[in-house]
Amino acid sequence: MNNAERAQAYLNDEFFQGVVEKQRLLYISNIVNSNAEDVEGREMNYLKLRVLDEFIASFQTIADDKLVEKRRFKIF
Repeated sequence: MNNAERAQAYLNDEFFQGVVEKQRLLYISNIVNSNAEDVEGREMNYLKLRVLDEFIASFQTIADDKLVEKRRFKIF
């Protein structure tokens, strides 16, 4: 199994998706339910949410590498 297939397997895995979604909802909940004065807390949770999104995007990029290779060979 190559890296693209492994990355796609994680993205398709229900357990992995569940863990990611649980973290996403936790960060959003922390932002929404924070005190008005807790600007630093909201910023930290927003940063964590963006990092999680970038982490998943990295997996998607790796998974898409296989499609890019297929298209590259069709062009040349």
